Amino acid sequence: MKKWFIYLGLSLTVLLPMLLPGYIFALDMVFAPDIRLPDQVTSSYPFYALLHFLNVIVPSQVLQKLLLLAILVLSGVGAYDLVRWLQRTPEAHKNALMWGAYIAGGLYMINPFTYSRFMVGQFAVLLGYALLPFFALALLKLFERPGIRRALILAAWAAGIGVVSIHTVGLACILILLSIPLLIHRYRANPKVLLRIGTYSLVSIGVTVLASAYWLVPLLTGESRTADAIAGFNTGDREAFATVGGDVLNRVANVLQLQGFWAEGTHTYLLPQYVLPIWFVVVIGLWIVAGMGVSWMIRHGQRFAVGLFGGAAMVAVVLSATSLSYTVADHVPLFAGYREPQKFAGLLALAYAVAVGFGADSLLERARQSRSEGKLAVTTIAVLLLPFLLTPTMFWAFGNQLTPREYPNDWYAVNDRLNQEPGEGRVLFLPWHLYMSFSFSGRIVANPAEQFFDRPTIVSNELEYAGASPTMPDKEKTALGALLRDARQGKADLADRLAGHGIKYILLSKDDDYEAYDYIANQPGIRLIQTTGNIELYRNDTYGRQP
Repeated sequence: MKKWFIYLGLSLTVLLPMLLPGYIFALDMVFAPDIRLPDQVTSSYPFYALLHFLNVIVPSQVLQKLLLLAILVLSGVGAYDLVRWLQRTPEAHKNALMWGAYIAGGLYMINPFTYSRFMVGQFAVLLGYALLPFFALALLKLFERPGIRRALILAAWAAGIGVVSIHTVGLACILILLSIPLLIHRYRANPKVLLRIGTYSLVSIGVTVLASAYWLVPLLTGESRTADAIAGFNTGDREAFATVGGDVLNRVANVLQLQGFWAEGTHTYLLPQYVLPIWFVVVIGLWIVAGMGVSWMIRHGQRFAVGLFGGAAMVAVVLSATSLSYTVADHVPLFAGYREPQKFAGLLALAYAVAVGFGADSLLERARQSRSEGKLAVTTIAVLLLPFLLTPTMFWAFGNQLTPREYPNDWYAVNDRLNQEPGEGRVLFLPWHLYMSFSFSGRIVANPAEQFFDRPTIVSNELEYAGASPTMPDKEKTALGALLRDARQGKADLADRLAGHGIKYILLSKDDDYEAYDYIANQPGIRLIQTTGNIELYRNDTYGRQP
């Protein structure tokens, strides 16, 4: 239990100011008062269904913060358990082992990779990332002593990762593929052991496939929403979400620093190097400690782990920083779903955590053997501070960049008014943007209207970023976008055309470029029925009159 309290305490140094009442708004993370069941079955359906049912008794803003807390705590505990299990060597000092494992967990939960993902609200990616060390540990345990119980545990972690983050499934698959040649080499003189490992590995894979069939079969047959999205990605998406860096060497350097995420180029949040002038010295320190850890592992019989996690790190760098990921996407089905290749750097973060755990042990053991209390104290402080100095921008609500905020009262008032309106009919939300800045969010975020309002509400699906295509293609939304452009130029009967789409109401939020929609008030058949400080609500009187 000690490890849980330690990582909970460390998590609170990040999240404590964010636990006050209110919602945390980040680019892709918007929670509304009611968490609804998804309208389509995807890999994450069980996850959001669970949140929906928990929301019956737990407020959504509480669930959001518990989720963020769970991401950090699980990341720390998972990496700790993995390193602690790997460090079972009689040559190592017991206390050194404990310190190294704790430092590994701290580094895995607090680093530039996780920081950037938090800042853009990719909580599902982060949750999958948090489960990855548990999967890796279950994989190593199966290889050590294959059996039905360990095969089922591995399948449970694999299926769980698929539920929370389909992208992390690819990272888990890379670990599996890398382990095959390593196992063949390791047991080349003992084929019976290799056969036993292979047999139970197939059992684990089979159980995982069965547990994931509800989303895996539609995906592979091209009949799911995710398959449609992947099919729609193009060259524009690759360019928009490419790893940051002018050339391959710069991209490699960024990835080795656990950076290079496309959003870093938008300058929408602080980077560690902006607040710590000696940050690159800290990065060099990370590389040195990790290198010492790799050396220690090789000398103490951990060559398999070095091959597995070292290989994963190299694959992560190559796929994140070079054009190989695009070449693979052209030949491997579904790989095009990784239109943002820096996600593979999550494997590098895991490799760093493992190596630094061993490297910290090596440093502490050397300092202890020197019998200098001063040297031991300095070394201990240095390795403990590594995660803090590597990502100082994560602490205290990400440098107060993410703080709790509330939806305006008039959003609730308009929602009540819509609920009192008789009959059916959908709501068109304007301005027509998927991502926009709201007065209450304090930053650009995904439009929360679909989640907030009880009546079915339509918002744009256009990313409006560097020529990238919509994440989820939708022919109706494409048509509505064209209709609004025509109506602005006086080329369309807006009321009648909207009625054809089943749209009875127009909700104009006074945010972003809302002045560009002044023409709505002058459209025949469209009438203002409510206005507040932040919202204008119109009714389409043409709705229901069509023959």
